[in-house]
Amino acid sequence: MAPSKEEKKFILEVIEMYHGFPELWKVKSKEYSDREKKEAAYDTLLLKYKEWYTEATKDDLKKKLNAMRTSFRRELKKLNDSQKSGAGADDVYEPSLWFFDALLFLRDQETPAPS
Repeated sequence: MAPSKEEKKFILEVIEMYHGFPELWKVKSKEYSDREKKEAAYDTLLLKYKEWYTEATKDDLKKKLNAMRTSFRRELKKLNDSQKSGAGADDVYEPSLWFFDALLFLRDQETPAPS
């Protein structure tokens, strides 16, 4: 079932808070490997998350964030593949994920390192 307008707005607020905790998503930051700082950030995010999902656990929050990141990655790959294919400007893939733009700060984190 698709989220309601109010639920979408709430999820976008959670994403905005998530963006404010680089220790949770920015692999190259010093804080990323600091477990205590990460747990504190998850605790803060969980308080916000429970405003809508009152029975949520930290594990539920982590699963939700991971699912959104996975969906974002999939859409980003489609977008990048369509741009590389030499498609005309009209044929470039347009992401349909409603929270895609909100997660664009993850773009640099989702591109694989050159081997």
